[in-house]
Amino acid sequence: MINSTIIKAQDVMPEEASLTPKELVAFYFDRWKNEGASFFDLLEEDAEWIVAGRSPVSGTYHGKADFMENAVKPILAQLATPLRPELVSLTADGQFVWLHFNASATTVNGQSYKNTYVWKMQLKNGKIIAGVAFLDTYELAVLMNKTKKEVTMDNTMQESGKYIGMWVTENGHIRHELLPGNRYDEARGSRKSAYQGIYKVTGNHIDYVDDTGFSADGEFIDERTLHHGGYIFYKVEE
Repeated sequence: MINSTIIKAQDVMPEEASLTPKELVAFYFDRWKNEGASFFDLLEEDAEWIVAGRSPVSGTYHGKADFMENAVKPILAQLATPLRPELVSLTADGQFVWLHFNASATTVNGQSYKNTYVWKMQLKNGKIIAGVAFLDTYELAVLMNKTKKEVTMDNTMQESGKYIGMWVTENGHIRHELLPGNRYDEARGSRKSAYQGIYKVTGNHIDYVDDTGFSADGEFIDERTLHHGGYIFYKVEE
């Protein structure tokens, strides 16, 4: 909980130069929550922002414009309603401000999106000059892939049916199972379920979207031979 250090956005705009970094973050967060204004108005134009983890938008962004265009905009494009933030905690030390919050929205396909965020931010002269966003990147990857590459059994069952089953490399190190319902589960060596995700078959071509967000493809040479990821897989006879 934030105590009286929170300055309500509906109050008179404070002289930002007089606020501590923590108070500035509190003010902009409250403004975002209650007025729908962008929290990222607080970003310096040349700020560096990092989205941690593995997701379609994870990486380092150099400058506000880069971040807004290539990270924020693609995420918002998947949402039918504004992202609604709810504060968990706000702390600060001599160098960083830590903002912990939950957020939710409705996606463009009517599903619920919920995530938990921790933003580690460094401020200078009343602006964020650097930040790192920690979040559940699995949920973010699901959000980003729902409208772009979502597949269903009804759409692809006719084409994928003959390929359903276990596929293995010649040495047995990689075991790649195409499941009913257009899910796949891949084991590597002693690592069970090393990769999991969805797939779609079109003719003799297969597209994969891993649950962490990366994509790949392959080609069926025939009903028993699959070329994928630089490997040759053979279907296990039942």
